[in-house]
Amino acid sequence: MILTIVSLLAAIGVSSTFMLTKGTIKKKELAVRTEALYRVLPGLEGAPVEITSSNSADQDRVYKGLDKSGQLVGYAASGEAQGYSSRIKVMVGVDPKLEKILGINILAQNETPGLGTKMTEIESTTTLWSLIYGRELKSIDWDGDESWELPLIRQPERIKKFGLSKKATSKSQPWFQEQFKRKTYNQLVVSKVKDAEKIVAITGATISTKAVIRAVQDAIDKIKGVAQPPAWEIK
Repeated sequence: MILTIVSLLAAIGVSSTFMLTKGTIKKKELAVRTEALYRVLPGLEGAPVEITSSNSADQDRVYKGLDKSGQLVGYAASGEAQGYSSRIKVMVGVDPKLEKILGINILAQNETPGLGTKMTEIESTTTLWSLIYGRELKSIDWDGDESWELPLIRQPERIKKFGLSKKATSKSQPWFQEQFKRKTYNQLVVSKVKDAEKIVAITGATISTKAVIRAVQDAIDKIKGVAQPPAWEIK
């Protein structure tokens, strides 16, 4: 009887918490996905335009981005694959010709800390100097004036309009994700040594590396399936 009552109360508590936070979780996921779209589609202005049907599942939606003049900057979609210990989800942007990757952003992963998690780690550039004075020394010229890199004061208009976080404007990105830029579909090959034409694996996390590549390929396949008309289609 006691065990039954405790189990019933626990079930009610879990289900109630889920129902109360369901809306908040959905909004958070939307914000993360929107922020990722701005990261993988450089030059995107305004809201990304969905080109799939409105009843498509979140993971199957494909978007296109336009710049200030209304010109197409590229397409984006999310992809996922099983990693070492979790499902890895990524957002991928490709150019209008569907030839090269504009950028990727890892949306979710729960890989081994210190190994697979390095896919989202950004090398810190914080120094004792910047902690003390609140600014970083960009370069040192002993014969001239000091050159400083000051923090941004004014937020871009899209930050205010869409409520995105300040980190959306940050140019810093993990080295692992950065190497996907300008790569073609055929260059998505794992390399254990430094190779500019391939994807260099994370040390000790080859399985996670391959999973990210499969997730990126999954996203590109979704984009091509929607944005690229069949070869037999009459134009």
